[in-house]
Amino acid sequence: MKTEKILTHLIKPLILSGAYKDETVALKDIVVTHIESKIKTYDRIIKSFQKRYGRDFDTFSKDLANKASSELEDDWMEWGNRDEKGME
Repeated sequence: MKTEKILTHLIKPLILSGAYKDETVALKDIVVTHIESKIKTYDRIIKSFQKRYGRDFDTFSKDLANKASSELEDDWMEWGNRDEKGME
């Protein structure tokens, strides 16, 4: 119940200002905007790795087998975490 009160308190001014017609619309829009922002961030990270290494994650993984430095393994882990989330 406390969370509901906090959300209502935060969203009510947006409704009163006319930015949204009700709490449901406001909350949905805020969540969608946040998710879209995360997707764009992960997409930039993935594209950066693809550019840096000149290949996709699967190819990079195969080429890395049994010959990785700690830096390459760190990149592999970060890239893989983004790629697994379906953000490519």
